[in-house]
Amino acid sequence: MRYFIFFVFLFFSCQRGEEKKIYNHIPISKYLNHNDTVKYVGKEQCRSCHVEIYDSYVQTGMGKSLNYATVSNSALNNSKMIVIYDSIKNLSYEPFFKNDSLYIKEFRINNFDTTHKLIKKVDYKIGSGNHTNSHLFEINGYLHQIPYTYYTQDGIADLPPGYENGNNSRFDREIGLECMSCHNAYSPHVEESRNKYHDISLGIDCERCHGPGELHVQRMLAGKFIDTSRYIDYSIVNPKKLTLDLQFDICQRCHLQGTSILAENKTFESFKPGMHLNDIMDTYLPKYENDHSFIMASHVDRLKQSLCFQSSDITCITCHNPHKPVKSLTTEYFDNKCMQCHEICANNQKMDCASCHMPQSSSSDIMHVSISDHKIGVHTENSSAKGAFLGLFSINNPNPTNLSKAKAYLKRFESFERNYFYLDSAFYFLSKSTNNFTSYIQYYYLKNDYEGLIEFVNENTLEDKSYTISELAIAYSRMAEVFGIFNLNNQAESYHKKAIVFMPFVLDYKIKYASFLYNNNKFNDAKSQYLEVIKLNPTIKQAHSSLGMIYILESNFDLAESSLKKAISLDPDYILAYENLVVLYQQINDYRNTKLYLSKILDIDPNHRAKSIIKNLDL
Repeated sequence: MRYFIFFVFLFFSCQRGEEKKIYNHIPISKYLNHNDTVKYVGKEQCRSCHVEIYDSYVQTGMGKSLNYATVSNSALNNSKMIVIYDSIKNLSYEPFFKNDSLYIKEFRINNFDTTHKLIKKVDYKIGSGNHTNSHLFEINGYLHQIPYTYYTQDGIADLPPGYENGNNSRFDREIGLECMSCHNAYSPHVEESRNKYHDISLGIDCERCHGPGELHVQRMLAGKFIDTSRYIDYSIVNPKKLTLDLQFDICQRCHLQGTSILAENKTFESFKPGMHLNDIMDTYLPKYENDHSFIMASHVDRLKQSLCFQSSDITCITCHNPHKPVKSLTTEYFDNKCMQCHEICANNQKMDCASCHMPQSSSSDIMHVSISDHKIGVHTENSSAKGAFLGLFSINNPNPTNLSKAKAYLKRFESFERNYFYLDSAFYFLSKSTNNFTSYIQYYYLKNDYEGLIEFVNENTLEDKSYTISELAIAYSRMAEVFGIFNLNNQAESYHKKAIVFMPFVLDYKIKYASFLYNNNKFNDAKSQYLEVIKLNPTIKQAHSSLGMIYILESNFDLAESSLKKAISLDPDYILAYENLVVLYQQINDYRNTKLYLSKILDIDPNHRAKSIIKNLDL
């Protein structure tokens, strides 16, 4: 069979050479909607002029990427309400609809008795439904994932990716800007937070590929039309008018999953169509010898490995029309793309080029899902074991900076793999970089080299202007934590306060500061912090448990009991809350409940020191 190579370019294949000649020299700055003052207007505004395109686009996977969790929007229905069971956590999850809203019930059964039940309303389903529907809940703008995913391809319900093998974080996983910036339109994000939003947009919209539309809409409403058959309308980006590399950057912004490192003073919302992606971020993937596996959103990485890409002008829209659902396009449609450059298969085999040259394969990171392998070519079975680790490589930037590489290794260690060679590599590249204060803090913190961190802080100056508020906040929070360990309390408290000033809506920073205040007998100040956390997000178990302990110290035993039981209702395995309840019942000489909650602790951890306490009680 002849090697499989694409050359056709979807929108302007006949004039490809001419188009490249014209558009290769367009200064990207000419696109007026790159100006930060130009606002996003939402896809409904686009519909007023582009009805047919809009109506088709909203049926695509991108258009259906996020929506309210209603009966009509969900892949779940009354015949698919599958109960899943986490055998490690001994927790079950059951979906159900009430009126038009979806709920997930978390419960535990021990000896035929329901010992725990927690019901969460699902606010949003995320995922097109082509592969999955996952589920999110929102409280006071804070967005979190629910531990239930419906895998639509095989009709299987299971825990979400990353929740397997004892890693079920239940309702604590934050849906931050890095996640939302690919899975959805740009939702107005509270800058001083990780996962708090002013509002949630619904679905990836037109402006993700065309850029902010405010100026374009204003010009159209004012009657300032441009003959786009002869000229370029620089108020909006038309991807087919861009050079091939800039077209490709639009797609790989999200279809290149990996460890993404932002450039200085950039955010995950900084990229706009028509920009070079490597000016905004570098995205890294680990490479191994003889590795034939790939992850779900690896389309770009795999396509770049194919001879079709390397020997032609192929881009994503060579085969994909982003305005039409993939499922609406026939096998013949895709075969015709191939036949632009290839003859029919030998021996008149049945046509379906992709089935052989882009076979459906399971991704290595998401269970119950198979996707087309975008490494177009002749595929053979290879059972050889994956070899040695070769390093992290930026897929979208051949020449990343040393600091970018250092940050990639640090992030890989912290978020994915606790292999210490990542830290060694990070240190190597940090030593060759500048403006690296916050990254050194991260390095020493992750290495648990607290003395090294203190020494570094005392010998170096932090230049605030060189970093984002997020980088500064996490650095100060970690500095505060470490200085507190060494009882350097004045500096520790100063750093805690700075972290909160920079990111007042990151509740972890408030909780750590409150814990510091508590440990230094500043109970009223600690209490204020915990109450503020609960006001912002009443589902934070740590705040309820610690507040309960403060109420014990105040001899306010009713409020203490209520707070501690609230913490346990949020997490039935939260040992600290049980321990605090034991302290409470000992304080009020409640022998029965003291013994009861000591027993509950042993149910969770049979080796807990509660065993010896019970023995002493029985003496």
